[in-house]
Parts: sequence; C-alpha cells; structure tokens
Amino acid sequence: MVTAAEVNPRHGHLLRHPQQTFVEELAVRRFDRVWRRGKHLVFDLSLAGGADVRHLVINPMLGGRFQVAGDDAAPPQTWVFRLRLDSREEFRYLDLRDMGRIYLVQDLEGEVPAWAGQGPEADEVAELGLDAFRRRLRRYRDEVKDLLRNQAFLSGIGNAYSDEILFEAELLPLRRRASLKPEDEERLFEAIPVVLERSIEAILANPAYQESKQDRSFMRVHGKEGTSCPRCGHRISRLGTKRESLSFCRGCQH
Repeated sequence: MVTAAEVNPRHGHLLRHPQQTFVEELAVRRFDRVWRRGKHLVFDLSLAGGADVRHLVINPMLGGRFQVAGDDAAPPQTWVFRLRLDSREEFRYLDLRDMGRIYLVQDLEGEVPAWAGQGPEADEVAELGLDAFRRRLRRYRDEVKDLLRNQAFLSGIGNAYSDEILFEAELLPLRRRASLKPEDEERLFEAIPVVLERSIEAILANPAYQESKQDRSFMRVHGKEGTSCPRCGHRISRLGTKRESLSFCRGCQH
C-alpha cells in the first residue's frame, strides 16, 4: 500500500500528468499488478477493494531505473518520484538521462500516446507465424533497421536489438523492405526469437549483470565497431551518432 508520494521538482517535467494530482492519486492506492506492453512497464493500482484502478505507465527509455529501498535511505539525485509503502520501504523511479515518460491514467488507449497503435509483442513473433509476419511486414516501405524499431510493426525492439536481429538474419540495415526476397523475410522472422532468447539467457547467466551500466558485452555487433565479425572476420562498421548508432558487418550482411 502506498502511504505517501513525492515528485522531485527537478525532474517533474517527465510526468505527463499534473504533479499535485499525481501525488494525491497515488498516496492512497495499493499495487495490484505489474505487467509490460512493448517498451512500457505498467503498474495497476487501486483503492481498497479493487475499485477505481489507475495505471502508472512508464517508458524508461535509455536511462530509466527502478529502485526499492528502506525509507530511511537517501535517494540518488536522479530520482524522479518515490512512493512510500506501508512496509517502511520506498519504491523509486530514477532517470539517469532525463528521458523517461510517465503517465498516470484510467484509459490506456485514450490517454497514453500511440498505445492503441502498438503491434504484436516482439517476443511473441513465433506465435504470430511466418505467413502473418510476412503480411504484416509487407505493409511497410521502411529501411529494415527503421522497420524493426517501428512500434506499430512489432512492439518492444529498440536500437541495439535491431542491430543484433539484422546481423543474425544476414541483412544490411539500410535495405528497403521491398528489396527483401521470401528467403530474406523468413530469415528475419527466425532471427527475432533467436536473438531475444539468446540475450535473455546471457543476461540471466551473468550474476554480476547490472542493467544500469548497460552491459551489452554479450552482443555480437552492436557497439563492436572496429572489431572482427564473429561470423566472417570482416571489420564491423558503425554509422550515425554514439547515441543512435547503427552497427553491422559489410562482409556478411547483404
């Protein structure tokens, strides 16, 4: 149960909701459920008896982090809001890059931008099936790198994992969707679950893994520019800025 809520005035602009209303709404609610949709983490909170549910929706972007600590422990300077719990702990949202988006809503589709337009979850693409994937893919004209990051196509894939998926599928990121042959589409379909499952396994297998440090050492091409490709030995290339980089191998991605 939340007994009190507080917003850091230095980071309150991340709330897509009036700060005072945010504090008043959350201070009397309990956590009922935590779930994910695409890049959003959703906390369902209700009044006593399960009435009047509100959804606390957070897209943490690149720098968002969550913390549970004793209410006597000082929060880091990057804290955005903190919820005091009846367990004498605090649930905190921190943002290292001041980029996150926070909503407190009743109607997800009506109040969270682009919520209704999200595509199927990327980690469920195998259940979608190849034929349905092809039909969905062929609606778009984007370059395949941009297409994978388009949340209306598939929900949940970002910059780093789009690089890894395209490397697995042996496709150049700048290729137009219309240039893909049926065998290319099939490789892309198969690469998505392979990369996501392999990445989850690598993260869970590392007891020292710290998400706050964005440890991506297990990745094969993303952020590895200048090193040798693990598949063909060619030098890995990078285009774009450090914040929005595109990593790929010119030797085996066609």
